[in-house]
Amino acid sequence: MSMIDAWSDAIGLTADEAGAPSVATVVEHVRAAVIEAGFVSRGRITSGLKEAYRPLGVDAALMRQRMDAAIHLMLLSGDLEEHATSAGRGYAGTPSRLIHWDGDRVSLLGTSNDGIGLVRQFPADAPPNDVVRIPLADELGRPEWRNALVELGAADAPNGDARALFAFSQALAASGERYSLDEPNAVAVVSGRADFFGRADPAPSGRWRRVEADGCYPAAIRTGYTLKNVVLHVAGKDTTLWQPSSRDIWRWIVVGQTLALGDPVLRYDQASGVLDFLTPPPRQAERAALIAGEQQAPWSWKLDSSAHAVIAALMGCLR
Repeated sequence: MSMIDAWSDAIGLTADEAGAPSVATVVEHVRAAVIEAGFVSRGRITSGLKEAYRPLGVDAALMRQRMDAAIHLMLLSGDLEEHATSAGRGYAGTPSRLIHWDGDRVSLLGTSNDGIGLVRQFPADAPPNDVVRIPLADELGRPEWRNALVELGAADAPNGDARALFAFSQALAASGERYSLDEPNAVAVVSGRADFFGRADPAPSGRWRRVEADGCYPAAIRTGYTLKNVVLHVAGKDTTLWQPSSRDIWRWIVVGQTLALGDPVLRYDQASGVLDFLTPPPRQAERAALIAGEQQAPWSWKLDSSAHAVIAALMGCLR
């Protein structure tokens, strides 16, 4: 056994094809550090991982990429909380809890030493002992589109779905700031109908189109090297827009627009147990899939029918 192999075994490293630490390995090491210390600064995590992986000769840029991906997944699942301090960002573990959804698996989140994995899953009939149990729907909380609707000054819609947010965004766009369509190739709108969502840039594909008709659409506007997600209102020669405060709210607006058209926002194959999001998944929906499933592709997850039911209800598919 080489020295590198021995060191990899000693620190519990699983490498990818290039010999670099996998994201799952980085997750395990970050989780262990947070559980042991209670709170760990980002700088301390960075220096600790550099030292642990130094014998492997891992490229620094790749190491930052893997660390960012690992921390992102742990924040998304709910294993970690991020805190801002005078010394920069830091991370603490969340309370230990078992998340269940009436399926054959449960997931463990928080500061527990039990289990391994991006998200630690166990058979539903053999979970860790003495850990509080929380239904997946309760862990997710009420749909974020409802919170956004209230924060924007509209009435809550507890019996509705994301169509209510899309309808309100149309009113905001109609009374929003003026925009010129003098550069039509800088703008793409979600006006098509297809299972393939596609891309806005550099050339519209899937549901994306250039502005072709009056209407109100989720849109993307290229400004320099960035794309700005907005809601665009086109009425003859008058064009106005409203920019949501976050990309996640914009994604919920796309969900609402898609439901308003009578089109599906996700597809679930009972035989394979694979769920595909047909619009960019809002953070809550992605979090549910991460907790209860196994990712197959960027918008595709393998999970059981009970988890699918929770996500479908969240997305408004059962109404």
